[in-house]
Amino acid sequence: MPGYAWAQTAAHPARLASVLSAIVLGTLFLAATAVFAATSSAGLRIVAAAPLSAADVIVDRDPEAADPGAGWPEQVAEHPDVTATAPLHAGTVQLVTDEIRATANLYSISDRDELRWFELAEGEWPANAAEMVADAPTLDSAGLAVGDTVSLLVGDGETTDMTVVGAADIGFRPLTGVQYQFYTSEGFFAGESPLSVTADIADGTSPEAVVESMGADLPDDLHPMTAEEQSRLAADRFAGGAQQLELILLVFALIALLAAALVIANTFTILLSQRRRDTALLRLVGAERSQVRNLVLAEALIIGSIGSAIGVAAGVGAGYAGASLMELTGGGLHVGVPALAGAFLTGVATTVCAAWFPARKAAGTAPVEALRSAPLQNGVRFRSVHAVGLAAAATGAAVMVFGMLAENLPVSIAGGSVGAVGLLMALRYAISRLVGGADRLLRLRGGIAELAGANLRRNTGRAATATLTLVLGLGLIAALATAASTGRATIDGDLDDRFPVDVSARVDTGSVPAATVDMVRDIDDLVLVETPRTEQVTVEGLGETTLVGVSPELARAVGAEDLAADGTGAPAMLVSEDQLNALGAAQGETVDLSVDGEAHRFTLYASELATSSGAASPVVREEALDAVAPGDERGMVWGTAAAGADYDALAEQMSRVAGADPAITLSGALAERTGLTDVLDVLVNLSLAMLLVTMVISSLGVANTLSLSVLERTRELALLRALGLTRGGLRSTLAVEAAVIAVLGALLGLVIGIPYGLVGVNAVIGGTAPLVVAVPWAELALVLVSALVIAAAATVLPSRRAARIAPAEGLGAD
Repeated sequence: MPGYAWAQTAAHPARLASVLSAIVLGTLFLAATAVFAATSSAGLRIVAAAPLSAADVIVDRDPEAADPGAGWPEQVAEHPDVTATAPLHAGTVQLVTDEIRATANLYSISDRDELRWFELAEGEWPANAAEMVADAPTLDSAGLAVGDTVSLLVGDGETTDMTVVGAADIGFRPLTGVQYQFYTSEGFFAGESPLSVTADIADGTSPEAVVESMGADLPDDLHPMTAEEQSRLAADRFAGGAQQLELILLVFALIALLAAALVIANTFTILLSQRRRDTALLRLVGAERSQVRNLVLAEALIIGSIGSAIGVAAGVGAGYAGASLMELTGGGLHVGVPALAGAFLTGVATTVCAAWFPARKAAGTAPVEALRSAPLQNGVRFRSVHAVGLAAAATGAAVMVFGMLAENLPVSIAGGSVGAVGLLMALRYAISRLVGGADRLLRLRGGIAELAGANLRRNTGRAATATLTLVLGLGLIAALATAASTGRATIDGDLDDRFPVDVSARVDTGSVPAATVDMVRDIDDLVLVETPRTEQVTVEGLGETTLVGVSPELARAVGAEDLAADGTGAPAMLVSEDQLNALGAAQGETVDLSVDGEAHRFTLYASELATSSGAASPVVREEALDAVAPGDERGMVWGTAAAGADYDALAEQMSRVAGADPAITLSGALAERTGLTDVLDVLVNLSLAMLLVTMVISSLGVANTLSLSVLERTRELALLRALGLTRGGLRSTLAVEAAVIAVLGALLGLVIGIPYGLVGVNAVIGGTAPLVVAVPWAELALVLVSALVIAAAATVLPSRRAARIAPAEGLGAD
């Protein structure tokens, strides 16, 4: 049997090409995930350990204990076995250049050569607190070069001019979540207490022994540890975060394997239907059912082994390339043999399992079938598996909705998973019925459309399986697109509620310079820009605060109707919720407030506008502020964006404004929105890229269904050619068949994917903000267009093969 199985495989390799391609892509994805995980994990360990690589011992202070003071590193240096020490400082600053203003990390680098953990590619080491070095990506991103001088804003608002004196040769990108990294002399942090101290010990001394003696000598809130152990702990923390990405990749790899299994099952079903007479002849000459079944499984084993081997080999390169793109290959290529063996065996097992049911059906072929032409299969009958699938889908949907309402993400995920499995079990029957309905519509058109409908009708099960692979890929894409669009809309709605103004800039004292205001006014996407009146006042119950006066136009633009209304009673004052509580007032209550020692009457309302500048500042109409505290200071700039504004471009322009004026502080919805949407975009784009593999496998399934259909209908197509059907007519018939499969796949994918996307995003963020449903119809229309493109591409080779059938040659085929 193995020899016969190999002969069957070798005799018609083209017919099994889709099986080979599908399993190659599936195992490639799986193996690439394994190699990426191993290589990136090793790279992460190097990233984590690098700052400690020059030290022998690390001493950490307990961050929750009382600060031991800036001089505690001297206690480490006094140990008799310690030859050198270096405090480790780190801080977050604002980088200000002529073009940008952005958050940067600033680290200390030892003044001792033996404790420096990287080399310089250019320039020199910092010699004082006014000099620093940067890694190459920072210099490129910020548009800086060695010798440039920039400004840094530290936590207390102080501006420090720093000169870039060197470029660091680190060899990797530190994983800090911040784009800009700088390293300066220990003197920059003079007077500050470091969180850690690195120490170099005498040659021949055991780090473990030094740690033990230090533990006895140092206070309880100082914890010594060998650099090797500290590096291992740091690497474990990094690797823990990377496991989330690995899990995402693994999920999409399994989805790709599921699509491959559907393609393989459909291919073997078609092939065994075409070989029905050959199978019957085997039974006629004495082959048992088990032998026929084992013959098919042996073919699946052969093709699965070849495809899995190719996929694993290609996956090694793909996984390493992915780690290289993330700059996590510092440890070189790492290949986990057990993981690759698992990927290979999973690919083989997927192929064999997918071929099991077609093989079992083929084993039931009666010997008498050798005397008949291969019968054409009909539709899919409703069976127990479909009933179980419907029950699972309904149960999963109910659990998913319950989890959404209860704001329980694990329950929602569990329900969604059960529902998805149920749909996959039940959909084949439903799709076969829809294919039959499509045939009735096509018959109304007549001609080519009617021929295509008849071809689909004679084996709706085959078309249903091909459609199901498209539903899998397109449904997931629709779900992700809907979740992303709704997530962005929900974030925008939440930020609009919490930050009525889109752009807010302020200075600590005085007025915002006119040049800065003009730069903000020149931003195209801002429809209203105003410089409110500001005055430092003392309000009884609130203490010293900034009172803000705005125009009625701005009040109306941000929805502050209580402030915009022209009342004859006490003027309105908008305060934060905390301020309203501090004053002991209720919403809309009129109270007497002492402002700078004088009594004034205001009607109080809680509003988010009072926190738009980053700190709670009561807001009144400008004329009310003039009456309370006359002046002309305008220490803020507020702006509102047009509907549909490009917030990414707006953030970039405001960064330029902040770069030109280091004295201003930015706040408002813009700053927070950018960070949130950046994370969302990265996850969605990564997921969509991963789903492309599934879509390629799905397109292979459609192409294979059409190709094998052409082989099965050689005599019929030849007869049609003899009766006058042109080559173009044949191509059009196949194109209509593919279009029906693609449209059904896309529409079902949208019907299933949109609700899944909405429920999924609500389970994730529904508890933090009211859900704003935003179905991306334009993007979903592209899903439909993509399905038609897949259909058109899938018909290229089958159409070419069908067009080459000569009438006489086809009529002689068996």
